[in-house]
Amino acid sequence: MSRFSRIKGPRPLYICAAAGAGVAAYRFLKPESLNASLHPHDFAPYILVDKQSVSSTNAIFTLHDGFGVPEPDSVKEARRRGVWSVQAKQPQLQIARAYTPLPSKPNESDDEDGHSLRFLIRQETGGEMSTYLHRLLAGSTIELRGPTVEYELPPDVNEVLFLAGGTGIAPAMQVAEALSRSTGSRMHLLWANRRREECEGGFGDEALFDTSGQQPSWWRNLLGLGQDSNQALPVGTQKVVSKGLIVRELEALKERGQSATRGLHVQYYVDDERSFIKPGDVAKRIHTESSEGQGSRLILISGPDGFVEYWAGKKLWVDGREVQGPLGGVLANMDLKNWQVVKL
Repeated sequence: MSRFSRIKGPRPLYICAAAGAGVAAYRFLKPESLNASLHPHDFAPYILVDKQSVSSTNAIFTLHDGFGVPEPDSVKEARRRGVWSVQAKQPQLQIARAYTPLPSKPNESDDEDGHSLRFLIRQETGGEMSTYLHRLLAGSTIELRGPTVEYELPPDVNEVLFLAGGTGIAPAMQVAEALSRSTGSRMHLLWANRRREECEGGFGDEALFDTSGQQPSWWRNLLGLGQDSNQALPVGTQKVVSKGLIVRELEALKERGQSATRGLHVQYYVDDERSFIKPGDVAKRIHTESSEGQGSRLILISGPDGFVEYWAGKKLWVDGREVQGPLGGVLANMDLKNWQVVKL
């Protein structure tokens, strides 16, 4: 979901010692070449106000508008339509990379200091843009432009199966947020990660029980419920499995759409635990209740290039534009019935 682009012409970047100072500096020294609000063609200053660690490599970056203006209508419209991104600029190398914002927090509203954008960003080994961003301190200014709608959900969308790899969870969460307003819709999210730390405390809607309705012993041990662990501890000292930031936000998204939709269902997969998304996991979700009702049914895939290619084949570049390309990978060999596949 991210792309690099080379920026024409240098633009100024101000780095301040604290978030408040950064906002004040930009309001006082407002450069003519920068917009006061997010714009699809020109960069606007945003202040890094918080950086929360999700894992040893991932963090959630929270950015506030540098001039304190309200959220533009273009962003509100993008949130309603589906998957969207904004570009962040690396000023020394004059390159930009597209990042997918996370949904707004539940009950979050704009305040007098303007609106905020949040991003889940992995620090990639050798990644020029991600390394630059992860080195920034609170109060630093990051120039953004956008939004760009990457994929617009059909108005009659009825059911979504989303295969997400790593930080591909961000567009999945955008889709879940958009579907929470779509009466009668349903979404199954299968999220694959390399390590448990990426999705700490997330065991999914089906993971804790085997076919007999009992917890498998290895899950009991992992959760601290094994006979040699918790049962040997005094009452009140049993282990509590903490939930990571993204897991908690996924649970909030579940609650957000409960009244209007048929629900968001999440399954977690972790490479280090030898838990992988299998074709059977996809098949049982598209061949069971999916025949009910009318409307569009979508299989969306987002994540690292290898993840997308494995499931659906490569995207292609045609006349300078990235296009879907033919369906390949695992899904090309499955009976998808009336489901449409979209590579994000």
